[in-house]
Amino acid sequence: MKKFVKYMFITSFVLSIFLILMNVKYVDAGETYPFNGTIVADVLAVHKTDDYYNSSEVTQLSYGSKVVVTGQGANGSRYIIKYDGDKVGYVSKNYVVNVDANYLTKDAANVETYSSYCQSLKSKGFPDSYCPYLYYLHSQHPKWVFNADYIDKTLAEVAKNELWKNVLQTENSNYWISDSPIEGNYYYVNEAVISSYLDPRNSMFETQIFQFLDYEATKDIANDDALRYISGTGNLSDYFNDFKAAATANGVNPLHLLSRSLNEGANNRAYTAINGQYTTTYGRYATNGMSLDGYYNFFNIGAWATSEYTTVGRGLAYAAGFLEKDKACFITQQDGSITYDEEKCGSLSYGRPWNTQAKAIAGGAMFISASYVKMGQNTNYFEKFNVSSNAKYDLFTHQYMTNIYAPAAEALTVSNAYRKGNLMDSAFTFIIPVYKDMGADIYQPIDKDSNSKLKSIVVDGKEITGFDSDVVEYSYNCVTDADGVEVSALALSTKSKVTGTGKKNFKDGVASYSIVVTAENGDKTTYKLTVKKVVKEKEIKLNDIVSKMGVKLNDTYMYQISPGTNVTGLVETVTSNKGTATVVDSSGKAKTSGILATGDSITISGTIEKKTYKIAIRGDTNGDGIISVLDLLRCQKHILQTIILEGEQYYASDTNYDGVINVLDLLKIQKHILGTESL
Repeated sequence: MKKFVKYMFITSFVLSIFLILMNVKYVDAGETYPFNGTIVADVLAVHKTDDYYNSSEVTQLSYGSKVVVTGQGANGSRYIIKYDGDKVGYVSKNYVVNVDANYLTKDAANVETYSSYCQSLKSKGFPDSYCPYLYYLHSQHPKWVFNADYIDKTLAEVAKNELWKNVLQTENSNYWISDSPIEGNYYYVNEAVISSYLDPRNSMFETQIFQFLDYEATKDIANDDALRYISGTGNLSDYFNDFKAAATANGVNPLHLLSRSLNEGANNRAYTAINGQYTTTYGRYATNGMSLDGYYNFFNIGAWATSEYTTVGRGLAYAAGFLEKDKACFITQQDGSITYDEEKCGSLSYGRPWNTQAKAIAGGAMFISASYVKMGQNTNYFEKFNVSSNAKYDLFTHQYMTNIYAPAAEALTVSNAYRKGNLMDSAFTFIIPVYKDMGADIYQPIDKDSNSKLKSIVVDGKEITGFDSDVVEYSYNCVTDADGVEVSALALSTKSKVTGTGKKNFKDGVASYSIVVTAENGDKTTYKLTVKKVVKEKEIKLNDIVSKMGVKLNDTYMYQISPGTNVTGLVETVTSNKGTATVVDSSGKAKTSGILATGDSITISGTIEKKTYKIAIRGDTNGDGIISVLDLLRCQKHILQTIILEGEQYYASDTNYDGVINVLDLLKIQKHILGTESL
């Protein structure tokens, strides 16, 4: 989320608002308002007023969101925008692209006509909707070459396959598919957000286009000024020549390596993935007990959190080679250092172990080149979304990063570096995906509530018990003499609409409902409800069932059941009284045969009601279903107060049901064991 500066001048602010209300176009700071804009930040904060520090944040808009810019704020650093219809807010100017100014369908000077250039693009496989963006870029940079890569899937199909593979740092819950962050405030995002990042037309601007730069074809387009823009004076500047050498050795653009390393945090000298002090700092070792100190990973290769490792820790374990080979491959020397037994285990890939910074840079560059650039994933976009027609790995797998904004972030770094190096007019080659059946509509994230679930369903004034918003089919028995039934439902979100409820007449004793919940963003969930009419005189009541079972019970426990009683026998006493019953053991596993034991549970259902009871078998205090000396001892210990029997065990031990466990109960259990009297 990008932030912006305070201060404003009241006069300019009032004038801006007046002109917005009058819907007048005017020129300010070289721009004509209103104009169409698109958001190019990961998420951009929208504030209620121009005063950032004292103004509440009303929402966050993600990459590709379409807005209308109607003016600028008082101090010139913020735009006034309309979004989601007529909503108005203030955003930083730095992260809004003027689409109108970067979209050209008229003939430009010093290049071929729009019609001619568009035709050449179409001959390459680009659809009409790409032409205005690419023609504008061509008019500014005639040496740039745009090649189409046709993907034989629709963009919507790809977005669906990319679910649960992309995260975004955002507090806007309208973009989430899960309320649980994977780390910090990074959340998995929904199809609309993914589609927005996938749609190349949201990135066909001078800065964002560099996520499609072919890093193999442009491996020689770089200079020290461009490279030093990325490294600055941070950690990467210490290894400037190592990055250049690694790029040359592996046939990949050095700006790609530097920007990737920068994006992974390696320009910070304190970052434990590159300072060699991970175990010393955190006291954490690899799972084989070996220290992770002295290893380096400038690209966070193999770095993701597991039950065994932190994210950085796993990356360093990969750098050391601890993941691929077992402990026998490593020898601890007398001085405490660890060496890898190459004769025993063979050599590690990509020059590992990376126990120097130079080896980590060279090996990481080799990995990126061999595993991605040379495998058809030769752009930032294709490294993030493996959809290239030339990809050697299966689609939607082998994707370098989970942060969906990473390609755009690295593209910004690279384009700024080229601008600093005065290389923007070089003969760059861009590979831009074209999806199947692409129309004119451009995808964008939807800043609207996506909750399309119900909170409850009510039938004739009674709420369905045990309702679960994720279960979409229900059957309900309604005891009534009426010809019809009334159904209502409540949505989980106050922004959702519910249809399909109301009053219906029974037809052949059944009323069927399709209850549709429509979320604010248009997503829908349909709940199927079948209401069955039950005439009152035919209602099977729970009390009528249990009163004929010959057992004792209260709200929780069923007791006065003789040892050796079979499961099927107890169930049949229920079914003979027109009810239904299921039995589970103490672990909750279904029990359909064998003898009953203390701790089992039985659920009894009538027409409408149902209830679950814990079973207590007379004398079975330890829950094995058999009366033995163990039960006698437990009863004795309770009397002596060395243990305390509670719950169903108490009811099992109180064999004469007088509410007290004493010597009389002990004698009854003893006589049962001796065979002189049965419980």
